[in-house]
Amino acid sequence: MVQKTTKGRPRSFDTGAVIGQVRDAFWQHGYDGTSMDQLVSATGLHKPSLYGAFGDKKRLYLEALNRYLDETRVEFGAAFRVPDIWDSITELAARAIALYTRTPMAAGCFMLSTALPVAGGDDEIMQVVRGSMDELDRALVRRFERAVEAGQIPAGADIAGLARLISTSHYELSVRARAGYSRAELAAMAAETTRMAKRLATA
Repeated sequence: MVQKTTKGRPRSFDTGAVIGQVRDAFWQHGYDGTSMDQLVSATGLHKPSLYGAFGDKKRLYLEALNRYLDETRVEFGAAFRVPDIWDSITELAARAIALYTRTPMAAGCFMLSTALPVAGGDDEIMQVVRGSMDELDRALVRRFERAVEAGQIPAGADIAGLARLISTSHYELSVRARAGYSRAELAAMAAETTRMAKRLATA
C-alpha cells in the first residue's frame, strides 16, 4: 500500500490495483493516445498522487509494462513445465490467447500493442521490448532442447528454427487478437502452427 497526503489528509491506495487500471488504459488507447487526464479518470486519483507515487507518464507506463511482463512469465512458465513438448506448445498458445482476448477493449499482447509503436523513438522502451523478445526466444530454445533430451523429438531437429516458428506464431496471435479475431480462430491458427512444427521437427 502507498500512503499519500493530499491537503493535509492521509490517503492510501493499492498500488497493484492502480497499475492494473493504468495498464488497461494504455492497453485500450495506446501509449501516445493515453493522456494523464485519462489515467486520472481510470484510477480515480489526482495528478499529484499519480506523479508523487509513480513519476511521469513514461514511468507509469514502464511500471505497467514490467508488471505485465512479470505476469506473462508466470503464465508462460507454467506452459513450459508441461512434460510433453507438443502439449507444452499447445498450452503456451492457449495461455497467450486467453491473455490476448481478456476483454474486447484490451486485446492483443500489451507490450506489442502499446510499446512497439513508440519503441523506435525511445531507447529505454526498446530495450524492454527486445529484452522480452530475446527472453521468449531463449525459453523456447531451452524447451525444445529438453524435448530432445527426453527423446520427444529427434536429436537432429532444427531447434532454432522451431523456436522461431513458435515465437513468430506467438506474435501473430497478438496482432490478430488486436484485429478482432475470435478465440476459436486464434486457436485454429495456433493448432496449424503446432502441426507445422511437428513436421519440421521430423523433417
